[in-house]
Amino acid sequence: MDVLALKPQLDGIQELFNRCINHAYRVLTDRITDLDHEQMRELERQEYIRTADELAELYLRHSVLSDIRYCYSDAAFLWESSFFEALNADEKKKYRTFSLSSFDYSRYEREPTIYDVSLPYFSVVVLERYAAYLGDRKRAEWHAKENRTTDAEFPPKAVPPIAETDNPFDSILTEPQVAFLAEAVNDVKMFNVSLTADDLAAILAGKPHAIVRSNNNRLVAFFFSGLSSRGLITPNWQSVIANYKLFLSKDRSRDKYINQSDLSTATNYIRDVGAEGKYATIEKYLKQVKKL
Repeated sequence: MDVLALKPQLDGIQELFNRCINHAYRVLTDRITDLDHEQMRELERQEYIRTADELAELYLRHSVLSDIRYCYSDAAFLWESSFFEALNADEKKKYRTFSLSSFDYSRYEREPTIYDVSLPYFSVVVLERYAAYLGDRKRAEWHAKENRTTDAEFPPKAVPPIAETDNPFDSILTEPQVAFLAEAVNDVKMFNVSLTADDLAAILAGKPHAIVRSNNNRLVAFFFSGLSSRGLITPNWQSVIANYKLFLSKDRSRDKYINQSDLSTATNYIRDVGAEGKYATIEKYLKQVKKL
C-alpha cells in the first residue's frame, strides 16, 4: 500500500483517535474540576508527577513515542506527523489492516488501553494530552501567583506589547550554526540556487525570501531529518515544510510544492541509504554543527 492509498485508512483511524481522546480527556479532567480549590490543586500536583513519570518511562522504552509528544494536539497527527513512519513493520501492518468497523466505543470507554495491541500506543496519546492539560494548569497557577506578587509590590504601568517570533520548526540553531548549515546546503547543491545564511534563517522562520526548488528530495529529507534527530528542530519537520509550502519539487514542468507524501517517501529511502557521496557531506556538517 503506497502512501496516498494509505491516507483514507489513517484518516479513519484518526477519527477514532479524536473521538476517544475527547471522551477520555473529559473523564479525566472532570475528576479535577468537580473538587474544591485546595483538593483540585493537590490532585493536579499528584497527577502531574504521576503522568510525567509514566510518560518518561514510556519514552525510554519506545523511541517512536518521541514524535507523539510534539503532535498529539494536531487534529490530523497520523497524517501530518512522522509518527506512522516511525513505527516498525509489524506495527505499521496493524494500522494498515485494522478494521475500522470493528472498533467498539463502549468497549474502549470501559477499558481505555483495550486497543493498544491492535493499534499500538493508542492510549498514550490520551495520556500525553492529559499531561499537557496538567502542565498548562500548573503554569497558569504559577503565572497568576507571580502576577499577584508583582501587582502588590509595584504600581501598574502601561507597557508596549511584546512581538512574537514565528518559529514553526522550533529551531534552537544559533546564527553561526545557520550560516554553517547554509554552506552545507550549497555544498551539495540541494536547491536550484545557493542560499545565504539569511535565506536559510527565513526558511526556518517559515517566511522564505523566495521559494526555491529542490534538486533532490532525498537530500532535503536527509538534512532536516538529521537536524531533528539531533534535537535542533522539531520531529514534525515534514508537516512544517508541507504546510508552509517552503520548497518546490524537482519537476520543472510544473510548480508543485513538496508535500507530506513526497517527504515521507524520501525519508523511507534515506533510512537504508549509506553515508556516502552527498549524504556523507551533509553528515559531516551535521556532526560539526553542535560544536559551534
